[in-house]
Amino acid sequence: MYDRHGRPRDRQRAEARWVTGTAAAVLLGCSRAPAGGTVPSASAVTSAATTPSASVRAPSQAPLAKELVDIPGGTLIAGSRPGTTGRRPEVEPRAYEVELGAFRIDRLPFPNDPASPPLTGVPRAEAERRCAERGARLCTELEWERACKGPDNEVFVTGARWEPDCGASPRKCASAFDVLALTTQREWTASDVLSAQAGTPRRASVRGATGSAPAEEHRCARREGIDPTASPADLGFRCCQGAPNAAKVKEPTLGDTFAKVKLDTQRLERLLATDPITAWLAHDVKLFRDPEAARTVIARGPGDEKGFSFTVAPLRWNPIAGSEYLLVSARSGNDVSFVIAYHVVSEDDYALAASFVMKNEAGPVAFAYSGYIRPRLHFSTCWGCPGETGKILFREPDTVAILQP
Repeated sequence: MYDRHGRPRDRQRAEARWVTGTAAAVLLGCSRAPAGGTVPSASAVTSAATTPSASVRAPSQAPLAKELVDIPGGTLIAGSRPGTTGRRPEVEPRAYEVELGAFRIDRLPFPNDPASPPLTGVPRAEAERRCAERGARLCTELEWERACKGPDNEVFVTGARWEPDCGASPRKCASAFDVLALTTQREWTASDVLSAQAGTPRRASVRGATGSAPAEEHRCARREGIDPTASPADLGFRCCQGAPNAAKVKEPTLGDTFAKVKLDTQRLERLLATDPITAWLAHDVKLFRDPEAARTVIARGPGDEKGFSFTVAPLRWNPIAGSEYLLVSARSGNDVSFVIAYHVVSEDDYALAASFVMKNEAGPVAFAYSGYIRPRLHFSTCWGCPGETGKILFREPDTVAILQP
């Protein structure tokens, strides 16, 4: 970018950062103790676990034919943290708590017999029929997710990271509840993936991934919707017993594209300080005054607003269903301005998604946006001036790029 007099301005660009995590849940009781005792909660990670580790969680004992595992009632942290590698926000909800009752689940994929390979390549109705013949039913997707995450709500069936050995030897790989071979093949569930668009064909919820899939696809929260009459060769199922849990996944929704929100300087300084990329900005922070500062940005240029709305106030941005960002422009000290995008983790919890820092720039910096344009908006210090405007772009599945072309 350049100033209005054609002088270059020093810019420092900060890289985006993604964080995942889990929360602990309460184990209320179980007829089979997890192998190796209680598993610690997964710590925050920045990647979908390609870091090697010592071993997978071993089963408590060799599996038996038609063996069932009792899953106790308790709290499931369903979904995943925004910004998690591989997360598809339009189908995978933001992490939330849901209470589930006790149920029983096949220890292995159908036919749940270590002497036989998993049955695959059947449509969902056939899977339902096979379970019913055994006095059972297909598991709901939240039941499947709880069996996978275990009592400590781990990101992967193997803990904080995916262990490739689990995909190579599924029957030697146990969840914290001692269920075997989860996320080593795709599996039907009794649930549907609902779409906000009217007239969309019904889609059945499928969980899991093939053993050789990338690490992020083995997350317990990952879900996809497919035609329930399909019969892919890599798709199997397992059965559950007991009254089905009525709880359903909170389907992500599409809200207003942009909305102004309140954020004071003290809260912004705390946010900046929580991440090492932005911690150096967390002093003497000043938010620009709205609407006066936005008018200043327009007045510096030729005055043609080009159909956009302008603000220097913090914005809540909803580019696609299930993906929300907090956008902030402000100044640190006297001559460092910045634009930052945060993932909205919960109503008052945010994680850094991307940042753009402008040295020797006192601002103000305004957002130029349109409610009809979801995937992008602009930021500017002089609207209509060459080199004075940048872009904030949403990039699927769930990242943001802030750049000055």
